[in-house]
Amino acid sequence: GEVSYTGPMSDVMLTMDDEGIESSSAKRRKTGGDALCDHAREVDVGITEYVSNAVGFSGIIKQRYSDFVVNEINTDCVVIHLTDTNSADEDNKPAIQYDLLTAADRQKLEELAKDDSSSNSVEIKVSEDKAVRTRLHLLIRKDFPLLESSTAATDGDQKVILVQRRKSPQQRYGRGWWPSGRGDFTHFVLYKENKDTVDTVGLLAKLLNVKASSFTYAGNKDRRAVTVQRMSVYRVMADKLSQLNRSLMNMRVGNFSYQKEPLRLGQLWGNRFSIVLRNVVGDHECIDRSLQLVKDVGFINYFGMQRFGTHSVPTYEVGKALLHSNWVAAIDIILSPKANESADVGLARQLWAENKDAKKTLEKMPKRCTLERQLLKGLQKHGIRDACNALNFIPRNSRIMYVHSYQSLLWNMVVSRRIQTYGLNPVVGDLVIKTDSPTIDPVKKKVEKEAEVELLTEETVNSHTIHDIVMPLPGFDVKFPGYEAASWYKEILAADNLTLQMLNHRVKDYALSGTYRRMVMKPVEMTWSHIYLTAVEL
Repeated sequence: GEVSYTGPMSDVMLTMDDEGIESSSAKRRKTGGDALCDHAREVDVGITEYVSNAVGFSGIIKQRYSDFVVNEINTDCVVIHLTDTNSADEDNKPAIQYDLLTAADRQKLEELAKDDSSSNSVEIKVSEDKAVRTRLHLLIRKDFPLLESSTAATDGDQKVILVQRRKSPQQRYGRGWWPSGRGDFTHFVLYKENKDTVDTVGLLAKLLNVKASSFTYAGNKDRRAVTVQRMSVYRVMADKLSQLNRSLMNMRVGNFSYQKEPLRLGQLWGNRFSIVLRNVVGDHECIDRSLQLVKDVGFINYFGMQRFGTHSVPTYEVGKALLHSNWVAAIDIILSPKANESADVGLARQLWAENKDAKKTLEKMPKRCTLERQLLKGLQKHGIRDACNALNFIPRNSRIMYVHSYQSLLWNMVVSRRIQTYGLNPVVGDLVIKTDSPTIDPVKKKVEKEAEVELLTEETVNSHTIHDIVMPLPGFDVKFPGYEAASWYKEILAADNLTLQMLNHRVKDYALSGTYRRMVMKPVEMTWSHIYLTAVEL
Protein backbone atom coordinates (compact mmCIF):
# COMPACT_ATOMS: atom_id res chain seq x y z
CA GLY A 1 0.00 0.00 0.00
CA GLU A 2 0.98 3.64 0.01
CA VAL A 3 3.74 4.65 2.40
CA SER A 4 3.69 8.03 4.11
CA TYR A 5 7.03 9.76 4.50
CA THR A 6 7.90 13.17 5.84
CA GLY A 7 10.59 15.32 4.29
CA PRO A 8 11.87 15.15 0.72
CA MET A 9 10.48 12.25 -1.30
CA SER A 10 13.12 9.84 -2.55
CA ASP A 11 12.35 8.22 -5.90
CA VAL A 12 14.37 5.38 -7.36
CA MET A 13 14.76 5.01 -11.11
CA LEU A 14 15.44 1.47 -12.30
CA THR A 15 16.26 0.27 -15.79
CA MET A 16 16.82 -3.35 -16.72
CA ASP A 17 16.41 -6.01 -19.36
CA ASP A 18 14.66 -9.22 -18.46
CA GLU A 19 14.68 -12.54 -20.31
CA GLY A 20 11.23 -13.55 -19.07
CA ILE A 21 8.02 -12.68 -20.87
CA GLU A 22 6.32 -11.02 -17.92
CA SER A 23 6.52 -7.44 -16.72
CA SER A 24 5.06 -7.07 -13.28
CA SER A 25 5.57 -6.14 -9.66
CA ALA A 26 6.64 -9.71 -8.91
CA LYS A 27 9.81 -9.31 -10.95
CA ARG A 28 11.41 -7.02 -8.44
CA ARG A 29 12.47 -8.44 -5.09
CA LYS A 30 9.15 -7.28 -3.63
CA THR A 31 10.15 -3.69 -3.04
CA GLY A 32 6.53 -2.65 -2.59
CA GLY A 33 3.00 -3.23 -3.81
CA ASP A 34 0.89 -1.50 -6.41
CA ALA A 35 -1.30 0.92 -4.46
CA LEU A 36 -3.86 0.92 -7.25
CA CYS A 37 -4.27 -2.88 -7.40
CA ASP A 38 -7.78 -4.19 -6.69
CA HIS A 39 -7.34 -7.75 -7.95
CA ALA A 40 -5.83 -10.86 -6.37
CA ARG A 41 -2.87 -10.40 -4.05
CA GLU A 42 0.57 -11.85 -4.73
CA VAL A 43 0.10 -14.50 -2.04
CA ASP A 44 -3.11 -15.62 -3.79
CA VAL A 45 -1.16 -16.57 -6.93
CA GLY A 46 1.69 -18.38 -5.19
CA ILE A 47 4.15 -15.49 -4.90
CA THR A 48 5.41 -16.00 -1.38
CA GLU A 49 9.20 -16.52 -1.35
CA TYR A 50 12.25 -14.24 -1.43
CA VAL A 51 15.77 -14.69 -2.76
CA SER A 52 17.21 -13.59 0.60
CA ASN A 53 16.29 -12.45 4.09
CA ALA A 54 17.64 -8.93 3.55
CA VAL A 55 15.72 -6.08 5.18
CA GLY A 56 14.69 -4.51 1.89
CA PHE A 57 12.76 -1.26 1.53
CA SER A 58 9.27 -0.05 0.64
CA GLY A 59 7.92 2.20 -2.09
CA ILE A 60 5.07 2.74 -4.52
CA ILE A 61 5.22 1.28 -8.01
CA LYS A 62 3.10 2.63 -10.86
CA GLN A 63 1.84 5.64 -8.94
CA ARG A 64 1.69 7.16 -12.42
CA TYR A 65 1.38 5.01 -15.50
CA SER A 66 4.41 6.81 -16.93
CA ASP A 67 6.46 5.41 -14.03
CA PHE A 68 6.50 2.03 -15.78
CA VAL A 69 7.90 1.94 -19.32
CA VAL A 70 8.15 -1.37 -21.19
CA ASN A 71 9.93 -1.86 -24.51
CA GLU A 72 9.70 -5.28 -26.08
CA ILE A 73 12.95 -6.97 -27.14
CA ASN A 74 12.65 -9.07 -30.30
CA THR A 75 14.27 -12.43 -30.94
CA ASP A 76 17.33 -10.67 -32.42
CA CYS A 77 17.78 -8.93 -29.02
CA VAL A 78 16.83 -5.53 -30.50
CA VAL A 79 14.89 -3.18 -28.21
CA ILE A 80 11.72 -2.08 -30.01
CA HIS A 81 10.93 1.64 -30.39
CA LEU A 82 8.35 3.47 -32.48
CA THR A 83 10.45 5.61 -34.84
CA ASP A 84 8.42 6.06 -38.04
CA THR A 85 4.64 6.50 -38.44
CA ASN A 86 4.70 6.91 -42.22
CA SER A 87 3.62 4.19 -44.62
CA ALA A 88 5.68 3.25 -47.65
CA ASP A 89 2.39 2.52 -49.43
CA GLU A 90 1.86 6.25 -49.84
CA ASP A 91 5.18 7.06 -51.52
CA ASN A 92 3.93 6.93 -55.11
CA LYS A 93 0.42 8.25 -54.64
CA PRO A 94 -0.72 11.58 -56.06
CA ALA A 95 -1.01 14.47 -53.64
CA ILE A 96 -4.35 14.69 -51.83
CA GLN A 97 -6.43 17.79 -52.56
CA TYR A 98 -8.32 18.57 -49.36
CA ASP A 99 -10.69 21.22 -50.80
CA LEU A 100 -12.50 18.72 -53.03
CA LEU A 101 -15.07 17.96 -50.31
CA THR A 102 -17.65 20.61 -49.48
CA ALA A 103 -18.49 21.24 -45.82
CA ALA A 104 -21.94 19.72 -46.35
CA ASP A 105 -20.56 16.55 -47.96
CA ARG A 106 -17.95 16.19 -45.24
CA GLN A 107 -20.63 16.43 -42.54
CA LYS A 108 -22.66 13.69 -44.25
CA LEU A 109 -19.61 11.44 -44.38
CA GLU A 110 -18.82 12.08 -40.72
CA GLU A 111 -22.34 11.08 -39.73
CA LEU A 112 -22.13 7.94 -41.89
CA ALA A 113 -18.79 6.97 -40.33
CA LYS A 114 -20.14 7.36 -36.78
CA ASP A 115 -23.16 5.10 -37.32
CA ASP A 116 -21.72 1.56 -37.25
CA SER A 117 -25.13 0.01 -37.87
CA SER A 118 -25.93 2.11 -40.91
CA SER A 119 -26.65 0.60 -44.31
CA ASN A 120 -27.14 4.05 -45.83
CA SER A 121 -24.91 5.64 -48.45
CA VAL A 122 -23.88 9.14 -49.47
CA GLU A 123 -23.74 10.36 -53.08
CA ILE A 124 -21.27 13.08 -54.01
CA LYS A 125 -21.64 14.72 -57.42
CA VAL A 126 -18.39 14.92 -59.35
CA SER A 127 -17.11 16.07 -62.72
CA GLU A 128 -16.23 13.90 -65.70
CA ASP A 129 -12.55 14.43 -64.94
CA LYS A 130 -11.21 11.04 -63.84
CA ALA A 131 -8.13 12.58 -62.21
CA VAL A 132 -10.37 14.67 -59.95
CA ARG A 133 -12.42 11.61 -59.02
CA THR A 134 -9.24 9.69 -58.19
CA ARG A 135 -8.09 12.46 -55.85
CA LEU A 136 -11.50 12.50 -54.18
CA HIS A 137 -11.37 8.72 -53.63
CA LEU A 138 -7.95 9.15 -52.01
CA LEU A 139 -9.24 11.92 -49.79
CA ILE A 140 -12.19 9.82 -48.58
CA ARG A 141 -9.92 6.84 -47.96
CA LYS A 142 -7.50 8.94 -45.93
CA ASP A 143 -10.00 10.94 -43.86
CA PHE A 144 -12.63 8.21 -43.42
CA PRO A 145 -10.95 4.79 -43.10
CA LEU A 146 -14.27 3.16 -42.13
CA LEU A 147 -15.85 4.19 -45.44
CA GLU A 148 -15.35 2.98 -48.99
CA SER A 149 -16.13 4.82 -52.21
CA SER A 150 -16.89 3.84 -55.78
CA THR A 151 -17.80 5.72 -58.95
CA ALA A 152 -21.36 5.30 -60.20
CA ALA A 153 -23.75 6.97 -62.60
CA THR A 154 -27.26 8.29 -61.98
CA ASP A 155 -30.19 7.74 -64.33
CA GLY A 156 -29.21 10.91 -66.14
CA ASP A 157 -25.63 9.63 -66.60
CA GLN A 158 -24.36 12.12 -64.01
CA LYS A 159 -21.18 10.77 -62.45
CA VAL A 160 -21.33 10.44 -58.67
CA ILE A 161 -19.13 8.94 -56.01
CA LEU A 162 -21.09 6.49 -53.88
CA VAL A 163 -19.82 6.22 -50.29
CA GLN A 164 -20.81 3.40 -47.91
CA ARG A 165 -19.48 1.90 -44.72
CA ARG A 166 -16.56 -0.30 -45.64
CA LYS A 167 -16.80 -4.07 -45.48
CA SER A 168 -13.87 -6.06 -44.17
CA PRO A 169 -11.04 -6.53 -46.68
CA GLN A 170 -11.79 -10.24 -46.92
CA GLN A 171 -15.45 -9.57 -47.78
CA ARG A 172 -14.71 -6.74 -50.15
CA TYR A 173 -11.87 -8.15 -52.16
CA GLY A 174 -11.97 -11.92 -51.74
CA ARG A 175 -8.76 -13.95 -52.00
CA GLY A 176 -7.28 -12.30 -55.07
CA TRP A 177 -7.15 -8.65 -54.07
CA TRP A 178 -3.87 -8.68 -52.12
CA PRO A 179 -0.81 -7.79 -54.23
CA SER A 180 1.06 -10.88 -55.39
CA GLY A 181 4.50 -11.35 -53.91
CA ARG A 182 3.65 -9.33 -50.81
CA GLY A 183 3.65 -11.02 -47.42
CA ASP A 184 0.16 -11.65 -46.05
CA PHE A 185 0.91 -10.06 -42.68
CA THR A 186 1.54 -6.41 -41.93
CA HIS A 187 3.93 -6.12 -39.00
CA PHE A 188 3.98 -2.88 -37.06
CA VAL A 189 5.01 -1.31 -33.77
CA LEU A 190 2.31 -0.27 -31.30
CA TYR A 191 2.96 2.49 -28.74
CA LYS A 192 0.29 2.84 -26.07
CA GLU A 193 -0.21 4.66 -22.78
CA ASN A 194 -2.37 3.36 -19.92
CA LYS A 195 -4.24 0.91 -22.12
CA ASP A 196 -4.92 -2.81 -21.97
CA THR A 197 -3.47 -4.83 -24.86
CA VAL A 198 -6.69 -6.73 -25.56
CA ASP A 199 -8.80 -3.56 -25.48
CA THR A 200 -6.31 -1.84 -27.78
CA VAL A 201 -6.52 -4.67 -30.32
CA GLY A 202 -10.31 -4.50 -30.14
CA LEU A 203 -10.25 -0.78 -30.88
CA LEU A 204 -7.87 -1.18 -33.83
CA ALA A 205 -10.04 -3.99 -35.20
CA LYS A 206 -13.16 -1.86 -34.92
CA LEU A 207 -11.56 1.13 -36.65
CA LEU A 208 -10.30 -1.08 -39.47
CA ASN A 209 -13.53 -3.10 -39.60
CA VAL A 210 -11.71 -6.43 -39.29
CA LYS A 211 -11.92 -9.20 -36.73
CA ALA A 212 -9.81 -8.85 -33.61
CA SER A 213 -8.51 -12.35 -34.32
CA SER A 214 -6.75 -10.92 -37.38
CA PHE A 215 -4.17 -9.44 -34.98
CA THR A 216 -1.41 -11.39 -33.27
CA TYR A 217 1.34 -10.31 -30.89
CA ALA A 218 4.13 -11.83 -28.82
CA GLY A 219 2.56 -11.10 -25.43
CA ASN A 220 0.35 -8.87 -23.34
CA LYS A 221 1.87 -5.73 -21.91
CA ASP A 222 0.93 -3.95 -18.68
CA ARG A 223 -2.13 -1.73 -18.79
CA ARG A 224 -0.93 0.84 -16.28
CA ALA A 225 2.25 1.63 -18.19
CA VAL A 226 3.78 3.11 -21.31
CA THR A 227 4.51 0.15 -23.57
CA VAL A 228 6.02 -0.45 -27.00
CA GLN A 229 5.55 -3.78 -28.74
CA ARG A 230 5.30 -5.43 -32.13
CA MET A 231 2.05 -6.65 -33.65
CA SER A 232 0.92 -8.21 -36.90
CA VAL A 233 -2.39 -8.15 -38.73
CA TYR A 234 -3.61 -10.22 -41.66
CA ARG A 235 -3.89 -8.39 -45.00
CA VAL A 236 -4.41 -4.82 -43.87
CA MET A 237 -2.54 -2.22 -45.90
CA ALA A 238 0.08 -0.23 -44.01
CA ASP A 239 -1.44 3.05 -45.15
CA LYS A 240 -4.76 2.03 -43.55
CA LEU A 241 -2.99 1.52 -40.26
CA SER A 242 -1.02 4.73 -40.65
CA GLN A 243 -4.20 6.74 -41.19
CA LEU A 244 -5.47 5.69 -37.77
CA ASN A 245 -2.84 7.91 -36.14
CA ARG A 246 -5.00 10.90 -37.05
CA SER A 247 -7.64 9.84 -34.52
CA LEU A 248 -5.94 7.54 -31.99
CA MET A 249 -5.62 8.86 -28.43
CA ASN A 250 -2.56 7.88 -26.37
CA MET A 251 -1.67 5.34 -29.03
CA ARG A 252 0.43 5.34 -32.20
CA VAL A 253 1.30 2.73 -34.81
CA GLY A 254 4.24 2.70 -37.21
CA ASN A 255 7.42 0.97 -38.43
CA PHE A 256 5.40 -1.02 -40.96
CA SER A 257 6.64 -4.00 -42.94
CA TYR A 258 5.07 -6.89 -44.84
CA GLN A 259 6.01 -10.43 -43.77
CA LYS A 260 5.04 -13.94 -44.80
CA GLU A 261 4.40 -15.10 -41.23
CA PRO A 262 2.48 -13.56 -38.32
CA LEU A 263 3.91 -12.84 -34.90
CA ARG A 264 3.21 -15.61 -32.43
CA LEU A 265 2.67 -15.69 -28.68
CA GLY A 266 6.04 -15.89 -26.92
CA GLN A 267 8.01 -14.70 -29.97
CA LEU A 268 10.28 -12.31 -28.10
CA TRP A 269 13.58 -12.34 -26.21
CA GLY A 270 12.20 -10.33 -23.32
CA ASN A 271 11.35 -6.79 -22.27
CA ARG A 272 13.32 -3.73 -21.22
CA PHE A 273 11.88 -1.91 -18.22
CA SER A 274 12.36 1.63 -16.98
CA ILE A 275 10.70 1.85 -13.56
CA VAL A 276 10.21 4.67 -11.07
CA LEU A 277 9.54 3.72 -7.44
CA ARG A 278 8.06 6.67 -5.54
CA ASN A 279 7.80 7.54 -1.84
CA VAL A 280 10.66 5.17 -1.12
CA VAL A 281 11.36 4.59 2.56
CA GLY A 282 14.86 3.38 3.42
CA ASP A 283 18.38 4.72 3.60
CA HIS A 284 20.67 4.75 0.58
CA GLU A 285 22.83 1.90 1.81
CA CYS A 286 19.85 -0.37 2.42
CA ILE A 287 18.31 0.45 -0.96
CA ASP A 288 21.58 -0.03 -2.81
CA ARG A 289 22.27 -3.34 -1.05
CA SER A 290 18.81 -4.62 -1.98
CA LEU A 291 19.11 -3.59 -5.62
CA GLN A 292 22.64 -4.97 -5.87
CA LEU A 293 21.26 -8.24 -4.57
CA VAL A 294 18.69 -8.30 -7.38
CA LYS A 295 21.45 -7.57 -9.89
CA ASP A 296 23.86 -10.21 -8.57
CA VAL A 297 21.53 -12.97 -7.36
CA GLY A 298 18.41 -12.28 -9.41
CA PHE A 299 14.77 -12.88 -8.59
CA ILE A 300 12.40 -15.79 -8.43
CA ASN A 301 10.96 -15.92 -11.92
CA TYR A 302 7.32 -15.87 -10.82
CA PHE A 303 4.55 -15.12 -13.26
CA GLY A 304 3.47 -11.69 -12.07
CA MET A 305 0.09 -10.19 -11.32
CA GLN A 306 -0.43 -9.08 -14.93
CA ARG A 307 -0.69 -12.77 -15.87
CA PHE A 308 -3.77 -13.12 -13.70
CA GLY A 309 -5.80 -10.18 -14.94
CA THR A 310 -6.70 -6.71 -13.72
CA HIS A 311 -10.16 -7.52 -12.32
CA SER A 312 -11.28 -8.76 -8.92
CA VAL A 313 -12.03 -12.16 -10.52
CA PRO A 314 -8.67 -13.57 -11.71
CA THR A 315 -8.30 -14.98 -15.21
CA TYR A 316 -7.24 -18.40 -13.92
CA GLU A 317 -10.82 -18.93 -12.73
CA VAL A 318 -11.90 -18.72 -16.37
CA GLY A 319 -9.06 -21.08 -17.27
CA LYS A 320 -10.26 -23.68 -14.75
CA ALA A 321 -13.78 -23.53 -16.18
CA LEU A 322 -12.43 -23.99 -19.72
CA LEU A 323 -10.34 -27.01 -18.70
CA HIS A 324 -13.51 -28.48 -17.16
CA SER A 325 -15.33 -27.76 -20.48
CA ASN A 326 -17.79 -25.76 -18.41
CA TRP A 327 -18.37 -23.18 -21.13
CA VAL A 328 -21.35 -21.52 -19.46
CA ALA A 329 -19.41 -21.01 -16.23
CA ALA A 330 -16.50 -19.49 -18.17
CA ILE A 331 -18.87 -17.06 -19.89
CA ASP A 332 -20.50 -16.09 -16.60
CA ILE A 333 -17.12 -15.41 -14.99
CA ILE A 334 -16.06 -13.19 -17.90
CA LEU A 335 -19.33 -11.24 -17.92
CA SER A 336 -20.00 -11.19 -14.17
CA PRO A 337 -19.95 -7.91 -12.18
CA LYS A 338 -16.44 -6.87 -11.10
CA ALA A 339 -15.30 -4.63 -8.27
CA ASN A 340 -14.28 -1.02 -8.91
CA GLU A 341 -15.54 -0.82 -12.49
CA SER A 342 -17.26 2.23 -13.93
CA ALA A 343 -21.03 2.51 -13.52
CA ASP A 344 -21.87 1.91 -17.19
CA VAL A 345 -19.84 -1.32 -17.31
CA GLY A 346 -21.30 -2.45 -14.00
CA LEU A 347 -24.82 -1.84 -15.28
CA ALA A 348 -24.24 -4.01 -18.35
CA ARG A 349 -22.68 -6.80 -16.28
CA GLN A 350 -25.55 -6.71 -13.82
CA LEU A 351 -28.01 -6.97 -16.71
CA TRP A 352 -26.29 -10.16 -17.85
CA ALA A 353 -26.22 -11.58 -14.34
CA GLU A 354 -29.97 -11.02 -13.94
CA ASN A 355 -31.35 -11.81 -17.40
CA LYS A 356 -28.69 -13.66 -19.46
CA ASP A 357 -29.92 -11.62 -22.44
CA ALA A 358 -26.97 -11.21 -24.84
CA LYS A 359 -28.71 -8.69 -27.10
CA LYS A 360 -29.76 -6.32 -24.31
CA THR A 361 -26.43 -6.68 -22.54
CA LEU A 362 -24.57 -5.89 -25.77
CA GLU A 363 -26.65 -2.74 -26.20
CA LYS A 364 -25.58 -1.58 -22.72
CA MET A 365 -21.98 -2.78 -22.79
CA PRO A 366 -19.68 0.19 -23.56
CA LYS A 367 -17.76 -0.08 -26.82
CA ARG A 368 -14.46 0.13 -24.98
CA CYS A 369 -15.15 -3.33 -23.50
CA THR A 370 -14.11 -5.06 -26.70
CA LEU A 371 -13.58 -8.58 -25.35
CA GLU A 372 -16.94 -8.66 -23.58
CA ARG A 373 -18.67 -7.28 -26.67
CA GLN A 374 -17.09 -9.95 -28.89
CA LEU A 375 -18.31 -12.64 -26.51
CA LEU A 376 -21.81 -11.17 -26.45
CA LYS A 377 -21.85 -11.13 -30.26
CA GLY A 378 -20.92 -14.81 -30.18
CA LEU A 379 -23.77 -15.46 -27.76
CA GLN A 380 -26.16 -13.58 -30.02
CA LYS A 381 -25.19 -15.82 -32.93
CA HIS A 382 -24.85 -19.20 -31.20
CA GLY A 383 -26.86 -18.82 -28.02
CA ILE A 384 -25.96 -20.21 -24.61
CA ARG A 385 -26.71 -23.76 -25.85
CA ASP A 386 -23.62 -23.53 -28.08
CA ALA A 387 -21.47 -21.69 -25.58
CA CYS A 388 -18.22 -23.27 -26.81
CA ASN A 389 -18.57 -21.66 -30.25
CA ALA A 390 -19.76 -18.41 -28.69
CA LEU A 391 -16.46 -18.27 -26.79
CA ASN A 392 -14.60 -18.56 -30.09
CA PHE A 393 -15.65 -14.98 -30.86
CA ILE A 394 -13.03 -13.93 -28.30
CA PRO A 395 -9.67 -13.61 -30.11
CA ARG A 396 -7.56 -16.75 -29.78
CA ASN A 397 -4.68 -14.97 -28.04
CA SER A 398 -7.08 -13.88 -25.29
CA ARG A 399 -8.80 -17.26 -24.96
CA ILE A 400 -5.62 -19.26 -24.58
CA MET A 401 -4.31 -16.77 -22.02
CA TYR A 402 -7.07 -17.98 -19.69
CA VAL A 403 -5.74 -21.55 -19.57
CA HIS A 404 -2.15 -20.29 -19.54
CA SER A 405 -3.08 -18.19 -16.51
CA TYR A 406 -4.14 -21.32 -14.64
CA GLN A 407 -1.01 -23.13 -15.78
CA SER A 408 1.07 -20.19 -14.51
CA LEU A 409 -0.71 -20.32 -11.14
CA LEU A 410 0.31 -23.97 -10.77
CA TRP A 411 3.92 -23.12 -11.66
CA ASN A 412 4.11 -20.31 -9.10
CA MET A 413 2.70 -22.49 -6.33
CA VAL A 414 5.00 -25.42 -7.05
CA VAL A 415 8.09 -23.19 -7.33
CA SER A 416 7.28 -21.68 -3.94
CA ARG A 417 6.94 -25.16 -2.48
CA ARG A 418 10.23 -26.24 -4.08
CA ILE A 419 12.03 -23.27 -2.48
CA GLN A 420 10.33 -23.82 0.89
CA THR A 421 11.39 -27.48 0.83
CA TYR A 422 14.88 -27.35 -0.68
CA GLY A 423 15.97 -23.72 -0.58
CA LEU A 424 17.78 -21.85 -3.36
CA ASN A 425 20.49 -24.38 -4.19
CA PRO A 426 20.39 -27.14 -6.80
CA VAL A 427 19.44 -30.55 -5.43
CA VAL A 428 19.48 -34.06 -6.80
CA GLY A 429 16.37 -34.51 -8.94
CA ASP A 430 16.19 -30.92 -10.20
CA LEU A 431 15.75 -30.43 -13.95
CA VAL A 432 18.33 -28.63 -16.10
CA ILE A 433 18.84 -28.18 -19.80
CA LYS A 434 21.02 -30.95 -21.16
CA THR A 435 24.54 -29.73 -21.82
CA ASP A 436 24.60 -31.42 -25.24
CA SER A 437 21.12 -30.24 -26.25
CA PRO A 438 20.55 -27.63 -28.97
CA THR A 439 20.28 -24.01 -27.90
CA ILE A 440 16.95 -23.19 -26.31
CA ASP A 441 14.39 -22.18 -28.91
CA PRO A 442 15.35 -18.55 -29.70
CA VAL A 443 11.70 -17.68 -30.24
CA LYS A 444 10.32 -18.94 -26.93
CA LYS A 445 13.47 -19.00 -24.77
CA LYS A 446 12.17 -22.26 -23.33
CA VAL A 447 13.02 -25.94 -23.65
CA GLU A 448 10.38 -27.53 -25.83
CA LYS A 449 11.09 -31.27 -25.68
CA GLU A 450 11.54 -33.74 -22.86
CA ALA A 451 14.82 -34.93 -24.42
CA GLU A 452 16.33 -31.48 -23.87
CA VAL A 453 16.19 -31.64 -20.07
CA GLU A 454 17.80 -34.02 -17.64
CA LEU A 455 17.72 -34.77 -13.92
CA LEU A 456 20.61 -33.70 -11.71
CA THR A 457 22.42 -36.57 -10.06
CA GLU A 458 24.91 -36.85 -7.20
CA GLU A 459 27.66 -36.55 -9.80
CA THR A 460 26.28 -33.46 -11.60
CA VAL A 461 24.50 -31.45 -8.91
CA ASN A 462 27.60 -29.50 -7.85
CA SER A 463 28.33 -28.34 -11.40
CA HIS A 464 25.17 -26.24 -11.62
CA THR A 465 23.73 -23.13 -9.96
CA ILE A 466 20.16 -22.21 -9.10
CA HIS A 467 20.04 -20.17 -12.33
CA ASP A 468 20.30 -23.40 -14.34
CA ILE A 469 17.26 -25.03 -12.77
CA VAL A 470 14.05 -25.21 -14.80
CA MET A 471 10.61 -26.15 -13.52
CA PRO A 472 7.93 -27.56 -15.83
CA LEU A 473 4.87 -25.59 -16.73
CA PRO A 474 2.53 -28.55 -16.27
CA GLY A 475 1.05 -30.37 -19.22
CA PHE A 476 0.43 -33.80 -20.66
CA ASP A 477 3.89 -34.04 -22.29
CA VAL A 478 6.56 -32.81 -19.87
CA LYS A 479 9.16 -34.38 -17.63
CA PHE A 480 8.91 -33.72 -13.90
CA PRO A 481 11.73 -33.34 -11.34
CA GLY A 482 12.95 -36.49 -9.61
CA TYR A 483 11.59 -35.52 -6.22
CA GLU A 484 7.93 -35.10 -5.23
CA ALA A 485 7.14 -32.15 -7.56
CA ALA A 486 4.81 -34.24 -9.74
CA SER A 487 2.72 -35.07 -6.66
CA TRP A 488 2.61 -31.35 -5.78
CA TYR A 489 1.14 -30.55 -9.18
CA LYS A 490 -1.36 -33.40 -8.88
CA GLU A 491 -2.37 -32.27 -5.41
CA ILE A 492 -3.13 -28.72 -6.56
CA LEU A 493 -4.98 -29.99 -9.63
CA ALA A 494 -7.01 -32.43 -7.52
CA ALA A 495 -8.17 -29.56 -5.31
CA ASP A 496 -9.71 -28.09 -8.48
CA ASN A 497 -11.09 -31.50 -9.59
CA LEU A 498 -8.55 -31.69 -12.42
CA THR A 499 -5.83 -34.15 -13.43
CA LEU A 500 -2.71 -33.93 -15.57
CA GLN A 501 -4.53 -35.98 -18.23
CA MET A 502 -7.31 -33.38 -18.38
CA LEU A 503 -4.75 -30.82 -19.55
CA ASN A 504 -4.79 -32.71 -22.87
CA HIS A 505 -8.06 -31.01 -23.70
CA ARG A 506 -10.19 -32.13 -26.62
CA VAL A 507 -10.43 -28.49 -27.77
CA LYS A 508 -6.98 -27.88 -29.25
CA ASP A 509 -6.77 -24.23 -28.16
CA TYR A 510 -7.15 -25.26 -24.53
CA ALA A 511 -4.76 -28.24 -24.60
CA LEU A 512 -1.60 -27.72 -22.51
CA SER A 513 1.31 -29.91 -23.56
CA GLY A 514 3.60 -28.14 -21.09
CA THR A 515 7.03 -26.58 -21.33
CA TYR A 516 9.83 -25.42 -19.01
CA ARG A 517 10.77 -22.15 -17.33
CA ARG A 518 13.85 -21.09 -15.39
CA MET A 519 13.16 -20.84 -11.69
CA VAL A 520 15.51 -17.95 -10.86
CA MET A 521 16.61 -15.24 -13.30
CA LYS A 522 19.11 -12.40 -13.25
CA PRO A 523 18.25 -9.08 -14.94
CA VAL A 524 20.57 -7.84 -17.67
CA GLU A 525 22.10 -4.34 -17.72
CA MET A 526 20.35 -3.28 -14.52
CA THR A 527 21.15 0.25 -13.31
CA TRP A 528 19.52 2.63 -10.82
CA SER A 529 19.76 6.15 -9.43
CA HIS A 530 18.24 8.15 -6.56
CA ILE A 531 16.20 11.27 -7.26
CA TYR A 532 15.03 13.64 -4.52
CA LEU A 533 11.88 15.63 -5.22
CA THR A 534 10.22 18.44 -3.32
CA ALA A 535 6.47 18.53 -2.74
CA VAL A 536 6.16 21.03 -5.62
CA GLU A 537 8.02 18.75 -8.04
CA LEU A 538 5.80 15.78 -7.13
